[in-house]
Amino acid sequence: MKTSTTISETPIIKILFPIFMGVFAVILAISLETLEYKTAFAITAGLFIGGIAIYFLNQKSITYISIFTLGLGIPFNLDVNLFFRPYIGVTSVDIGVTFLSSVVLYLVFYYEHIVKGIKRFYSNRMILFAMIFYMLSGVLSLYNAASKELVVLELVRLTILLIIFYTVMNFGKREYISAFIVTLSICVFLEFLLAFYQYKTGRLLGLYAFGETRYEFGVGYLQSRVSGTFSHANGLAYFFELLLPLIFAMILVEENKMLKLWYIITFIFGIYGLVITLSRGGWLATAVSLPIVFILLFRKRITEKRFILSLFFGLVAVIILGVIFYPTIARRLQAYDYGSAGTRRPLNLAAISVIKQFPVTGVGMNNFAKVFRSYDTTGGSALFKTQGLVHNLFLGVWTETGTIGIITFVWIFLSTFIVATRLLSKVPFWYSGILIGVSAGLLAQFIHGMFDPGFRVLMSTSMLVYSMIGIIGAVSVLYQANKQISK
Repeated sequence: MKTSTTISETPIIKILFPIFMGVFAVILAISLETLEYKTAFAITAGLFIGGIAIYFLNQKSITYISIFTLGLGIPFNLDVNLFFRPYIGVTSVDIGVTFLSSVVLYLVFYYEHIVKGIKRFYSNRMILFAMIFYMLSGVLSLYNAASKELVVLELVRLTILLIIFYTVMNFGKREYISAFIVTLSICVFLEFLLAFYQYKTGRLLGLYAFGETRYEFGVGYLQSRVSGTFSHANGLAYFFELLLPLIFAMILVEENKMLKLWYIITFIFGIYGLVITLSRGGWLATAVSLPIVFILLFRKRITEKRFILSLFFGLVAVIILGVIFYPTIARRLQAYDYGSAGTRRPLNLAAISVIKQFPVTGVGMNNFAKVFRSYDTTGGSALFKTQGLVHNLFLGVWTETGTIGIITFVWIFLSTFIVATRLLSKVPFWYSGILIGVSAGLLAQFIHGMFDPGFRVLMSTSMLVYSMIGIIGAVSVLYQANKQISK
């Protein structure tokens, strides 16, 4: 059997790609309607030429392209929103490039399994079951839900995220994992460029189809907060704080000098991007996560001369960056936040009052904003004129899905940390960097989630979190597969 089989020689791909391109074309047509004619034409022409090129590529090339589009589609979320309704929460069924790319990858992997007899699909059951149990808690939350269709929308979204996670978990090769991490680092660099443009000009670049919207907070200095393609400054901060620890870890473990240099560049620009989001929660979370990465990865090589030299230059870089960013950080910490910090405690107390009324299954997944004012007994929700969110990730989940839901939700992350910890001493140093970097990024989101609604409020950040967990799953699956082969 030839390993260089082209797309035109594989029946499943011949069926798959017309479907993929058709769905993608619909999403593109809907999403690009806000762009200028020249921009829309250029994107359409580029995709047309790229589509022709893809047709003649082999299966391996298709895999790499799909990995790239899967990663790129996370921050640049080109999607179509089905069953849309105005709401603070999950508002529609989002079919986007990342999801479609994950489906393409799954089918390509399945083709390998059927045609070549390769055992392709593995699962880390601990993480997978934790995600499924959290979805089941959403089903239970239907019992008290004021709007059952809002619960269904959230369950559909969780299903899409589960598919993305499962696909990433089954990359099956170090090369594919590395390609995905490189893609995410490219996204960090691109988001920095867009954020820097927004910060310096106070204008949008016009990437509305990819999620760019104007975010305004307060007046004057605080009105210059940037959001990239995440529609909210904190959303962009979630993005940076999740990926910066991973990129920092790759700087420490990557042996390829060109890739190491690239990670250094993207890390510096990513730090700059995080600073100009003016997100205090993001700063705090990253200030905790990066030292953890450094301590866990660097301690084994602290006595080697070349790493001592690296440490010296690293400390010099930190001092220089501190001097550059200090004025911006100091101004943000000293600036009046228009009552943003003061609203957190009354909103938290209001959410707790709702939890006390619905302690077991909650008020319904994705129903919080709809019923907050109705069930609040403290009056704290009156801070919002209409619908509102509690600025605490865990209280938000607890309110919607009850004690059952919050336990299963936290277990998703605890199981991820447990899997990563168990593998640290068993896998090569490069994989250890991934495990520690991803875990530190998730920990950063945990910390930030104590002060803000967290990744759940945006599909882009939700896809990133599930993809990051998928990377740890991929290391776990790859280790188990190699272990079976060696027996």
